[in-house]
Amino acid sequence: MDDLLERGAVPEGYSVEIFDGEVIMTPQSQEQDLTVALTRYAVWQTAIGRHRAFSDLLVRFPGENDAAPDLTILAEGAERRGNSYHCDEVLAVLEVPSRPNDDKDYVRNVAKYARFGIDLYLIADPFKKLCTLMTEPHATGYAKVKEIPYGEPLTLTLSTGERIEVDTSTFPVRD
Repeated sequence: MDDLLERGAVPEGYSVEIFDGEVIMTPQSQEQDLTVALTRYAVWQTAIGRHRAFSDLLVRFPGENDAAPDLTILAEGAERRGNSYHCDEVLAVLEVPSRPNDDKDYVRNVAKYARFGIDLYLIADPFKKLCTLMTEPHATGYAKVKEIPYGEPLTLTLSTGERIEVDTSTFPVRD
């Protein structure tokens, strides 16, 4: 992944990830961009501010492929290592599926993020018009899963006690 980034081999507007040995390159949709921007803005309105929430940030997972979640919220004092952060320093991740029923976001990422102890995983799905909030990670998934339809208020409570209020009524949808 570092080599791809350094050579500028990632076209603008695309997200590239190596997942289970595959290079996955998908164009970022308008729905993905706006959902991430609205959520990041909600984060910026909290004490977390602008210094711990990033889009497409490279996160290292020891012994596995790295990831670049749509939005990553880091712990206070997280240490930057080149262009990446270690997964132990990630408090929360948001993913916005680029396809309906995306196996990557709903199955593989759930298992991976939980296995590595990422406390909060949120999927904002423009096809289902639904947010799936997962907390309490364990070896194979998350113990708590809550579905919040677009339009209803969403509160993200990080393991640090920090709270983020997200207005899902403005999340874009896609048929």
